[in-house]
Amino acid sequence: MPYHTDLRTVFEAFGGRQLNYNWLLTDLECNHYPEPVLPYDDEGRPLWLTGEQLSKVVSENDIQFIWGVLSGFDKTVEVDMPGLQVEPSAGNPEHWNGAPAIQHPKAKVEIVCWDSSCTLLLSQDDELSRRFRSFFKEAVDLDEYNASRNNG
Repeated sequence: MPYHTDLRTVFEAFGGRQLNYNWLLTDLECNHYPEPVLPYDDEGRPLWLTGEQLSKVVSENDIQFIWGVLSGFDKTVEVDMPGLQVEPSAGNPEHWNGAPAIQHPKAKVEIVCWDSSCTLLLSQDDELSRRFRSFFKEAVDLDEYNASRNNG
């Protein structure tokens, strides 16, 4: 894995399950923004991509997601992008306290790219979590990590 926020490798771990979701991308900072699917926006506006679009842009481009949150929604869920009220943040301090929760109330999965140094996965999809932990043997349970850090 060339960097800890390599979504090609994360999607490989998912075994294609990222295709089951539509994705809200927020708080993005990348090394490369392939137009037109992943345009650079200096105002940081969120993006909405299908699982197919996201998979394609990740597989066809060498993108390092330095910071960002990718929130996965069931394909039947519609999100009002102009009226978006919850914009998940990669710098959310609640990731490092107790048992973190997915930030958007309608999302089922959250991938947090944290300063290129780690990828956090919060998921209500047990199979997705199982695949991730099986693929990344060094993965640490975030709840356990937070408990040991806050009690130690």
